[in-house]
Amino acid sequence: MKTPSQVLAGFCASLTFADLPEDVVEHAKLCILDGLGCALFGAGLDCGEIMGAYVRDVGGRAEATLWGMPGRVPAASAALVNGTLIHSFELDDLHKASILHPTSVALPAALAMAEAKERASGADVLTAYIAGAEAGIRAGNCVGTIQLANGFHPTGTLGPIAAAGAAGNLLGLPPDQMLHALSIGATQGAGLMSSQFESMVKRVHAGRAAQSGVMAAELASRGLTGIDTVFENDYGGFCKTFGGAGADLALLTDGLGETFETARTGFKCYSACGSTHTTIDAIKALRRDHNLTADNVERIDVDATTATFLHVGFPYEPGSLTSAQMNLGYAAAITLTDGEAFVEQYTEAKTHDPGVVALTKRVFVSVADDLDALGGPGRHNVRIRVATKNGQTLKAERMHARGSSADPLTRQEVVEKFHRLAAPRIGPNGAAQLFDCVMGLEKAVDLTELMGLLSPR
Repeated sequence: MKTPSQVLAGFCASLTFADLPEDVVEHAKLCILDGLGCALFGAGLDCGEIMGAYVRDVGGRAEATLWGMPGRVPAASAALVNGTLIHSFELDDLHKASILHPTSVALPAALAMAEAKERASGADVLTAYIAGAEAGIRAGNCVGTIQLANGFHPTGTLGPIAAAGAAGNLLGLPPDQMLHALSIGATQGAGLMSSQFESMVKRVHAGRAAQSGVMAAELASRGLTGIDTVFENDYGGFCKTFGGAGADLALLTDGLGETFETARTGFKCYSACGSTHTTIDAIKALRRDHNLTADNVERIDVDATTATFLHVGFPYEPGSLTSAQMNLGYAAAITLTDGEAFVEQYTEAKTHDPGVVALTKRVFVSVADDLDALGGPGRHNVRIRVATKNGQTLKAERMHARGSSADPLTRQEVVEKFHRLAAPRIGPNGAAQLFDCVMGLEKAVDLTELMGLLSPR
């Protein structure tokens, strides 16, 4: 009887495009489009430029493209940069239950390995992307929120598994070598959530995970062995180590190949941590329905889960953009002030604005036991009470964020977000061509057009 680790490895190794339901393929193409838009926006940011310059200086074989910037570098180096670009401004997609940003790790690995292989088609890339995303998401479903509560960044810990699954599928690894690839990736999982308070390095967690997964697949193909019981081992196995006694190993393989978790990946409307999004939604509704303004607010109380409190409920102090994007108080204050929380609301000027900073001091986040009792599906649930200066108390509650699988964006909304992010970097015509290319990706016999559109003109 096969172990859970063997079953997952067999799935990643054997998945073909013919196995994929049409709706899963269509959603995966939107995920890829969204990820490329995020990456092209990130190519113009300081962290993207630093990472690009670093790998160009290190050098190596010219195997794969750096998106939106000059240079071709080894596949693992390209995955490092391109994963960082996707995750560079808190805009990339999110699978809520696993707490994984799947596209930031699976897509850079799939495309880098496809370029290195030189004979991959668009259908091959789609298949590899979904194989990797499924592996990472299912590992995250097993461990739940406990790793986040313990201070690990789930995309950093789960990402190497997703990236190894994607790269290994494109390499055509047989099941035994795929198991080694997944376990070599899993043992490299890392990422500290203290990076949310300041720093650029949180952006790099996704890139490092993508790089680790590419390395894992390449090393497994050369005969390096991993951990046969990587997920189920009681001591040092991935699930028990990151999920503790509550890890549910059944979620790794239940419905595998029939129920595709990739299709439950949500898209972000706001340039902020996903744990702030329900608060942003609620504040936008109060602002709209009650003509609420920042000048009329005395106090905002937010009841939240322990996971949300630990993740984004810390007192706001102006510092790096990362600390603002990961802070619920800032999200509430800037949404109340501007009515929006996209890239224009996360600038040095906005995050240091005295009026906005003062308003954050009137936002108070508390843990509510009844919200914790909702478990994983209620992780983002918030109850908000706004006391106004004229004596009113306005209330709102939000369980699921706009853009999540429970309240999804329309296809057109995802497309509009892509153009908004990509056009400033590659121009409206370039963005339109890239959109057409991704939407027809399964028909592409090679990646020449796609990679050409991602390279600077």
